[in-house]
Amino acid sequence: VCKIDYRNKHKHQGIRKMHFTGNPISHWREICKIGYAFPNLESLVLAECPIKTLDLAKVYSRSESQSESESPHDSFRKLKFLNLNSTLISTWNDIERLAKFPLLQRLRIQGCPLWDSNEYTEHERRQLLIARLPNVEMLNGGGNIDHDEREDAERAFIRYYMDKPESDRPDRYFELVTIHGKLDPLVNVDLRPEKRVKVTFTCGSNSEVRSVDVYRTVHDLKQKLEPFAGFSAAKMRLFYVDQDLRDIQGPEEMRFPHKQLYSYNIQTGDEIIIDCK
Repeated sequence: VCKIDYRNKHKHQGIRKMHFTGNPISHWREICKIGYAFPNLESLVLAECPIKTLDLAKVYSRSESQSESESPHDSFRKLKFLNLNSTLISTWNDIERLAKFPLLQRLRIQGCPLWDSNEYTEHERRQLLIARLPNVEMLNGGGNIDHDEREDAERAFIRYYMDKPESDRPDRYFELVTIHGKLDPLVNVDLRPEKRVKVTFTCGSNSEVRSVDVYRTVHDLKQKLEPFAGFSAAKMRLFYVDQDLRDIQGPEEMRFPHKQLYSYNIQTGDEIIIDCK
């Protein structure tokens, strides 16, 4: 059988853009032949092609030598734009292979099985991509990746993998650690209001300290206070006294029945005065 020397023959120097959308080619080795045939190719659209991986080692037949193509990017030395939308790419290893394309600057890679997992938010996914693709300047359209976005992505990448076993950390992790150093974990600051606070309730000459759920509404609180006050919620008026502002602004009437208590910034040590209409 006569084999075509697609590396050295049938070259078309003038072709710089190619749309190959929807072709039923799944092996990257076959895609490489496009690169050898069009050595000056700068833009290649492979959207909706059933390509599962860029790993050439997984697709050789027994009769073929691995020397036919040394690497996934060997035949794409001038490629600047690549569209892999809706292909079957499913591993981060293939993203790292894309990082080795020497001139690749713009990449589209959406709608792939790699994104089927709910492990990442859209923002986290973009950060993990940017950090793995140091030479890509535009990702999935939009504007160029600026310095701040790239640095944030690289730092997020380090933090994402720093808690993983060392065997699970990609080479890119160690490269970025040499650039940014080992980072401290981000502090998880919970800015939600404290759920329960201890407040002094005063009704006439009676006072009592109670633990209150700050997510309770004013209306709910009034109903809860009926036994203590001795009259119904419908006849009740509540006045909030901030312990720190007591001498400056005095009590504030809690007029709105559906307002939650935390919106008054109630803290332990504050007071609520109960009055009858």
